[in-house]
Amino acid sequence: MRGSKVVRFAGAAMIAVALMLFGARASFAEPSVSGTYVSVTPNSVELISLVQTADGRIVGRIESTSLDGTGSVKRSAMTVEGAGDGEALLLTAQSILLSLGSSPSFSGVIEGDVLELSWQGGRRSYRRGTAAQFHSAVGSLEARSLNVRNRQAFDTASANLLRLTQALDRIDARLPELNGQLADAAQRYRDLFPRLHNRRRAQAALSAFPGQGLETMRAGTDASSYALDIDAVGLEITGYRTEMQRRFDEARSLVGVVNAHCTGRPNGSEALCRELVIQQARLERFSVATRAEFGIVEAAYREASVDTPPGRRWLDSVTGRGRR
Repeated sequence: MRGSKVVRFAGAAMIAVALMLFGARASFAEPSVSGTYVSVTPNSVELISLVQTADGRIVGRIESTSLDGTGSVKRSAMTVEGAGDGEALLLTAQSILLSLGSSPSFSGVIEGDVLELSWQGGRRSYRRGTAAQFHSAVGSLEARSLNVRNRQAFDTASANLLRLTQALDRIDARLPELNGQLADAAQRYRDLFPRLHNRRRAQAALSAFPGQGLETMRAGTDASSYALDIDAVGLEITGYRTEMQRRFDEARSLVGVVNAHCTGRPNGSEALCRELVIQQARLERFSVATRAEFGIVEAAYREASVDTPPGRRWLDSVTGRGRR
């Protein structure tokens, strides 16, 4: 708070000094600096609006709009006070939202319609103009910003579409091996479950006869071993499922990102968005095929896990009931 008072005091003192310097000349009806000044560069536009009173005092506002390296539009504004005659002026920033430089003080020289404004670390030329010229230049910067951001969005979408295509290529290359692994897992279920059922039935039957403790234990041990082998098959399948889920999640995430770009369908993205539709169809085709393969091994597990004694299977085949 104390620092701000010092700054205001210093600003007021500078204005007082300027009034003393320019006051005498102002009394001889020097041309007024009042008016609008505009400065346009390839990446920025600035407007200075100044009003000068009869005693040489000046109040005004500086507005700046610029385009940064990322294509974003930056805006800043400040109010100024000072004094001057028709040839020179001194200004002090009274409020700074985003300043033009590190110093709140400005000095200027006017030659005809041109205002040369200097501050610590910089200078800039302005020409008398209108607010309409300023806003027109701002509109041009905003249009360039939009083009830059559209280009960046297109480049990002193109890169993500390439990543999607590569991810689907990897899934396509993985599916034949996966199908073989799942087919092998299904067959191991068909081999292991009958052995497990057989040894459990043997364990139950032997336990009913005295003196068969060793054989009963052996049957139980065999059954436990087969159960562990079946669990190992299940863990393998879980690993395959987790792997493929990760692969498909990656692909779906990329589809979502590219599709977000295509939703607005900016100009120049038609080919990219058509390619996205093709890749989405591939993704769905691979997903359906993978679900089908996991469905086969799940069906094999359900069927093999049901203990149907050999006699029951023969009876079902004779009566035509079959297995349900």
